[in-house]
Amino acid sequence: MDMSIDELVGACPKYASPQTAPGVWETALSLLGNPRGNALVAGAGRGGLSWVLANAGFQVSSIDLHPGHFKIPGMACTFADLNAPLSFDSNSFDRVIAIEVIEHLENPWLFFREALRVLKPGGDLIFSTPNVESLPSRWCYFRQGLLPYFREESFVGCYHVTPIPSWSVERCCRTTSAEVVDIRYSRVDWSRANDIPRYDGNLGLRRKLLNLLPLNKLTGEIACYRVRKTASQPRMDIGIHHE
Repeated sequence: MDMSIDELVGACPKYASPQTAPGVWETALSLLGNPRGNALVAGAGRGGLSWVLANAGFQVSSIDLHPGHFKIPGMACTFADLNAPLSFDSNSFDRVIAIEVIEHLENPWLFFREALRVLKPGGDLIFSTPNVESLPSRWCYFRQGLLPYFREESFVGCYHVTPIPSWSVERCCRTTSAEVVDIRYSRVDWSRANDIPRYDGNLGLRRKLLNLLPLNKLTGEIACYRVRKTASQPRMDIGIHHE
């Protein structure tokens, strides 16, 4: 299809449309660069993201803990537990995409390293996660000792178990051959008290006022990362206690 990424997201079949906070797919996919080569969709869900990437020009492989949920005709999804090593050969993909996935993992650093292993040199891992460094997140933690999107409702409802701050991503990069290339944020907002995103259709006075604010680490709702596999050696000796 001769359509932009945003247009493809809008044209995604309704039965496989985004199950995320508004703007997350568009923001994460804006980090893709040229749509060519092999892409691995980790945590493919119902398959909408795989459909978008295939129609954008990628050769797509899809994996998920529950491949039976995948709904896209003519495309396959295979089983994978992202808390375990991936079954793919090293240097296989140009992109690995994990949208609203990493906060569900009990061992996100293992997934991070596995994603980089299966990437070709110069390839990108693109992932999103709730921004736990925003001012609303800090205020919520100060008042309640809890983070938005990591309350009891998110634990029970969708198994959000691991908050991912930007410094954790940067430190993980230092233990392997990777670097953070870019971080973008979906929109200025925060979840409701029950951790449900606010679906306002980008309309109303509240949205107009929020849109006047700068979009950055202190205001963004969902953080989207572009992490590149490099040829450099790890910059940390893992497990060594330096005196």
